[in-house]
Amino acid sequence: MAIRLLLLLVILGSGCSTLVVDPLEQLREANKQNLAKLKVGHTRLEVESIMGEARAGGGLPEVLFGRVQYLQARNPMREERLVGADGLEYEVLFYYTDLRERDDKITDDELTPVVLQDGKVAGIGYGFLAPRAAKYRVLQ
Repeated sequence: MAIRLLLLLVILGSGCSTLVVDPLEQLREANKQNLAKLKVGHTRLEVESIMGEARAGGGLPEVLFGRVQYLQARNPMREERLVGADGLEYEVLFYYTDLRERDDKITDDELTPVVLQDGKVAGIGYGFLAPRAAKYRVLQ
């Protein structure tokens, strides 16, 4: 009986899968809106407060309805410390904001960097990061 019920839910759900809200899309949109609130000079604590610690994806609804399978995202998606071409040390928080290809990967071109120097926002985006870190110049 449980298998029949599950099968029925899958069939009904696949017919109206456009009604299913993609949590990864919600995260991307929320991140874009929150990034617009960030200002140069904000502290890391302020950035984390504004951006939040959301997580999305990888749950049963995405698998059942053919949505992004097991892909998971979180805030920040990743962090990196680097020494820039200018000799300064930077801390970079990467947030998931864009979808280039619907696959099981979140790539650098789908992330937006928030660049901190001395614990404060120095700039946002690859336009700011690329001149300071050669490996990101292709994403500018």
